[in-house]
Amino acid sequence: MQYARETKLRPRHYPLIPELNKEEEQVLNGEAMRRRSIAISLMQDCQTLPLQPRLVPSADGALKALALTIPAYAMAGEDNPCWKVYADLILKLPSYTRFFILTHASVKESVQAWVQQQELEHRVQLATVPDAIEMTVWAEDDFELVHDPEGVPYMVQPHSNRRAGDELASYYAAREFGWQRVKVPVYFEGGNVLVGDDFFLLGANYGVDTFLDLRYMLQGDGNHLKKKLTALYQQYLDRDRILYFICTTLQLPAEQERPFKLSGEDWKEILYARNTEGTVQPIFHIDMFLTLAGRNAQGKYQVLVGDPRMASRMLSNNFDDLATPEAFDEIADLLERLKFEVLRNPLPLVYVDDEQERVRKWYYATYNNALVEVKGPEERTVWLPTYGHGNWQELQQVDQRNKEIWEGLGFTVILLEDYHPLAEFAGSVHCITKYVERE
Repeated sequence: MQYARETKLRPRHYPLIPELNKEEEQVLNGEAMRRRSIAISLMQDCQTLPLQPRLVPSADGALKALALTIPAYAMAGEDNPCWKVYADLILKLPSYTRFFILTHASVKESVQAWVQQQELEHRVQLATVPDAIEMTVWAEDDFELVHDPEGVPYMVQPHSNRRAGDELASYYAAREFGWQRVKVPVYFEGGNVLVGDDFFLLGANYGVDTFLDLRYMLQGDGNHLKKKLTALYQQYLDRDRILYFICTTLQLPAEQERPFKLSGEDWKEILYARNTEGTVQPIFHIDMFLTLAGRNAQGKYQVLVGDPRMASRMLSNNFDDLATPEAFDEIADLLERLKFEVLRNPLPLVYVDDEQERVRKWYYATYNNALVEVKGPEERTVWLPTYGHGNWQELQQVDQRNKEIWEGLGFTVILLEDYHPLAEFAGSVHCITKYVERE
């Protein structure tokens, strides 16, 4: 039993959304995913795939359209922190951005009334799913949207998805919004994919999952394996862009609980949330610690890599000891070797305390999980989540430092609402949106 490195209690300064706390209950285990993947692969020839798929960029081009999933729990009760985030975001995005919003049937009228009140009807296409479907706020993860050369949108999904409720919600989204829906034999989640102008990055965890399912097809030495995996992802997601796998060579810890003493009482703390055994990523999705920022004046593509050590120095704490900062450094070095312009930004590790349950949960207050728009050398905007709120007022200086870093790159910075209510559950603004169209 160890004593707490930080004795200051920090309870939630916002209402807890119970549904966010229960989402892990619907996640399929690896064996269940493999069984579904094998079954669906038997129907692979019964669908028409795009011959020249093109991913929607993560930064390059005007934000013409976004998709959002707004479940009933995101609007329940007064002072709902999820709804605050949605309303703030929608009103701060450009006047030319259109929205594809999927919501539960029970709250459709409430969403519609707000849209009408804000005079946004011409920019919003609203569709519903039955309330029995366990849809979540994480619109980013369940699929990738690709376009064929004629501009036809395809919703591309893995043979098997980790969250069954989101997969079923996507079925309704495809029907209601007129997108072709196809299943492909590679694993990915949107938060683990970032798309540049002539490349895309993929967190290697899902490359490993794909290999484990298709290893009978992908045998050979390391170089041969990489070529086959790369070709497979390019075939189904983007044939023209170069694919880079992102990982660290360091051994990383999986999610764990451990006991500690706080003011003489027995508590437990949860560390490395969502990381699985054998992970090769310091956070389970790369969009939590990497941000694409377009090309600089010399033509090099810029990537911001979160730095927990930098944040700890700013805040005069030693929390970075719990954040495996060496892994973030190694990934920054990898990107530099790949000829990217790498910039480091503070990525604080923070916590929330449940005094009743005596549980401390650690999570990242991620600024990398942002929305980016690069329309041209002089037209650059980023929408940044903020965390200097409630019991974390000291994070205002980190809000400001991240703002300054982006401004130094020539970006107009638009600060968003308090994202602690989502970051506690390992997500932020990029996780609750899906890029549908760029121009």
